[in-house]
Amino acid sequence: MNGWEYRKRVWKSKLTMWMASRAMRNKTALDRYFRSVIEKGMALPPDNDFMKDDIIDNDQGYDAEELARYQRGESV
Repeated sequence: MNGWEYRKRVWKSKLTMWMASRAMRNKTALDRYFRSVIEKGMALPPDNDFMKDDIIDNDQGYDAEELARYQRGESV
């Protein structure tokens, strides 16, 4: 990496930190704009959301009674 690329990376890092600090304040319109930009940049795409669970989404898990019996150690 040559000197120009390094300076560019440092400048981008400083700019990002400045935007993040402004977004945390959330007092002015510019702060709220930076907050929305950062939220959009950090959002996961819906198809790559690691918190989604197909069993829960399709309602295929235990119901409350089955779970209670399982936790008490009773057989079905």
